Amino acid sequence: MNKTNQTFDIARFGNCLKRDLMLNGRSWLLRGLMMLGVTTLLLIFATNIGMGAEYEKGIDMIHKGSCFVVMKFCGTVFCALGASLFMENMTSNGLRLNSLMSPASDLEKYLSRFLICIVGVTIAFVACFALADLLRVAYYHIQYPAETVHYFGPFAIQDLAENIFYFWIGLFAVQSTFVLGSTVWPKNSFLKTFGAIVVFMIVFIIVSNNVYGLFLEPGHCFTTESTITNVTDAMKVAVFVWIAFCYITAYFRFKESEIINRL
Repeated sequence: MNKTNQTFDIARFGNCLKRDLMLNGRSWLLRGLMMLGVTTLLLIFATNIGMGAEYEKGIDMIHKGSCFVVMKFCGTVFCALGASLFMENMTSNGLRLNSLMSPASDLEKYLSRFLICIVGVTIAFVACFALADLLRVAYYHIQYPAETVHYFGPFAIQDLAENIFYFWIGLFAVQSTFVLGSTVWPKNSFLKTFGAIVVFMIVFIIVSNNVYGLFLEPGHCFTTESTITNVTDAMKVAVFVWIAFCYITAYFRFKESEIINRL
């Protein structure tokens, strides 16, 4: 007699994922269109300088840099917004009851939300940026038919990053932070988590400045190449630890929310 694994079953997980997508499919489609529209407008606005009579050789690199800035900004904001919707199915009694009635396990529900809100939103943003850049090029070909405007896309512009690792690991850290915030504040999660981050940063800056002043004399600084390398390596480890902490903690809070109504 075959026994179904109560922790994770691939068929049951597939049904859970399909159910989540069907339940909020229209909302996610509208959010994707909003993502595309905002990204397109920002790309056009950011690269509008230097066109027409002032267009010169080399302005292409300026446009490329502007596109990279837009990608970093939009990627951070949209991926944070997507992560904030991790507990969207717990924001009302009806949605919560609907989630509780699902036969899927806690792990399957958690992974389903992870694939949609983290992996899905990230892939959707990359696709939207690629399409938005095409729309930017089309706009300039119509607006300035005599000028040559090049398409960059989401991958070609990343060679402008000092270290592409920092770009993506920073994005993953932001997502994990807002996922954890969503499990703490299911309603208005983005604003509450953002507010908590701002307060934390203010406190951190005040405390670190005071501690820095206690151990160093005014005007004295000891920074060597080895010190900078050690600090950089420590920060990398800290970021990985933070990401793991956020997702593990979010999972246990997710399990708790299946039992206790914290709304």
